[in-house]
Order: sequence, then C-alpha cells, then structure tokens
Amino acid sequence: MEPAYFLVATPDLDSPVFNIKGTEAHHALRVRRVREKEKLVVTDGFGLVADVEVLAVGPGDQVTVKVIGKKTKAKKKPTVSVAQALAKGERSDLAIESLTEVGVDEIIPWQANRCIVKWDDKSEKGVEKWKQISRESSKQSRRAFFPEITNCLDSKKLVGIFKDYSKVIVLDPDSTVLFTKLVEQITEDVLLIIGPEGGIEENEMQLFSENGALTASLGETILRTSTAGGISAAILLSKTRWIN
Repeated sequence: MEPAYFLVATPDLDSPVFNIKGTEAHHALRVRRVREKEKLVVTDGFGLVADVEVLAVGPGDQVTVKVIGKKTKAKKKPTVSVAQALAKGERSDLAIESLTEVGVDEIIPWQANRCIVKWDDKSEKGVEKWKQISRESSKQSRRAFFPEITNCLDSKKLVGIFKDYSKVIVLDPDSTVLFTKLVEQITEDVLLIIGPEGGIEENEMQLFSENGALTASLGETILRTSTAGGISAAILLSKTRWIN
C-alpha cells in the first residue's frame, strides 16, 4: 500500500531532483521521520503523482528527493460537487473530511438561512480552514486530484451556478424519490445540496425547485449534515465512477 502523499508544486515535478520544503518537509522530518534512501510518494494535487527517493534530509526543514517515476492520472466522470451547509465546530470538520475522502471534486460552502454558524466577514478565514482540512484529508486518502473549495455562497448565489451542472439534487428526507434510484440516471456533472441541522427553509426549497433542482431522500433515517454529504456522495460514486 502506498503511504500518504506529500503535496508539492507542479514545477517541482519538472525537475529530476528537487527539495520538499515548508510544512510538508516539517511533517516528513518531525512526524514521519523520513531517512535517506526512503521511498515517498508526492503529488501536485492536480493529477500528477511521482515516486521519489530521499537523497538528503536538511539542513533545516528540507528534504531533497530524486524522482524515480511519475504518472498523470485521468479524472473520471461524473464530476461530483457538494454544496455543504455550514455547521458548528467538529461537525463542519467531519463533513469536509468525509467529502474529501470519498472523492468529491468540488465543495461549496453554503450559508443556508438556518445555519447557526454565520461566516459573514469571516468567510475568507472559513474557506481557508476548509481548504486546510481538505488538503490533509486528500494526502491521507492518497488523492491525485484535490477537491476545489470555492467561496461561500448564500442560497440566491447558489442558484446562480445551477446552470453549470447537468443535475442538481437536494437531499430532502421528506422527498418521495429515493436517492439510490435517482443516481442511476447520472452520467455528467452533478451538484448535491446538503442542508443544515435545522433543515432547509421552505422558501429556499421553492427557489431551488423553480430553478430545476430535484429532491431525493437517503432513506428512512435522518442523517446529520456532517455525514449526509459523504454518504450520499459515496452512494453516487459506488454506482458510477467506482465501477468503471
């Protein structure tokens, strides 16, 4: 089994020998305790993955590596995006971790009306935190493509990007349509909308419906916002990308 990936810049992988620096080198040296001649795997997060050998450690937080071999992985269809409602503390972290680990391509922070958390003027800080969580989860789960974390959108702005997807599905426990049936029709880019703990307001549901969104239920039980996204994405991927 391959070890967790280290993230490097794309230009680094154009050179036969380069230095891993900064936080990645710190992790390699202080946490992983890598040694000379040890084999590592690095990626740029955009599909390029390389096997490297450690030539030298130090000085300071720096690891010199030699490229042994590299390959570019291809993205698979359908592309899965998730509009994830903001949640408090660890629930938000868990949502981003699970979405990243199952293979979601894009995560959109969504300021739903009933979200307890309000980013407002802290939006930039919140997005950066989600990016950091996603980066670490991507390396741990050995993803060649790291998910994109977009700017935070409210419901009106979220509707404005519906046109970018072949299907938009709102996860709604009251829907009479089973999500497991609906995913069989998906072949292209899809956007899943995961509501907050208090549920999606009726006026938001109406807005989404008027702009072409479908609703679907995951089943009899009600899932938290922290788990609903990862589980629905896993169901979708198990019937599409994971069988190709």
